[in-house]
Order: sequence, then structure tokens, then C-alpha cells
Amino acid sequence: MNPFAALKNLFLPCPIQRTPAQQHSIDVHTAELKLYHFPVCPYCLKVRWHIRKLGLNIELRNAQQAEHQQPLRQEGGMEQVPCLRIHHPDAPTEWLYESDAIIHYLQQRFSA
Repeated sequence: MNPFAALKNLFLPCPIQRTPAQQHSIDVHTAELKLYHFPVCPYCLKVRWHIRKLGLNIELRNAQQAEHQQPLRQEGGMEQVPCLRIHHPDAPTEWLYESDAIIHYLQQRFSA
């Protein structure tokens, strides 16, 4: 067992508590979101902290892996992280950069 695992959990926020139906509704909406990140980037850590606090299930894509670098660069236009990919069924995919902008978007859309 990793001796730092328990310590790490001391610094993680408790997620928002929702009913199973409410959480399912949120999960349906977050299924279209992907966060491109680096595991130790402080701005990415900040965004992931807020994702956990909001109780969101967003797919994390490590932008250090080649399979995720190419879409980030070619579709998003930059290799900057964090970057939230927002798939809109009826509109072009949106690529949201900057940690504060991502957090603001998530809070506006998913806060209780």
C-alpha cells in the first residue's frame, strides 16, 4: 500500500451529495466532457480538485500520452493544459482552456 495514499485523501474535498437520480442526470451530461491534463500540473490539479468537489465524473485524458496529444493539438488547436473538451450534439465541439474558465463553466453548469 502506498504510504502517501491516506495523506493524499486528507487534501481532497468531499464531493457534493446527490440522490442517485440526481447523480445519474449529472453523469449523463458529463459523459460528453473530457479533461486533457498533466498529472502534476498545478493548474490541472486545481481543476481536478473542483471536479471532485462538484462530484463530477469527467473522463481524464493524460496529455502526456501520445494518443491524447494529437487530438488536443489538432482539434483543440494548442497543447495547453488543462483543457476541457465539450462535445455539443448540435454544435461544434468546444475546447475550453485556462483553469479558472474551466472551473467557472463547471460551477455554473453543475453546482447544486
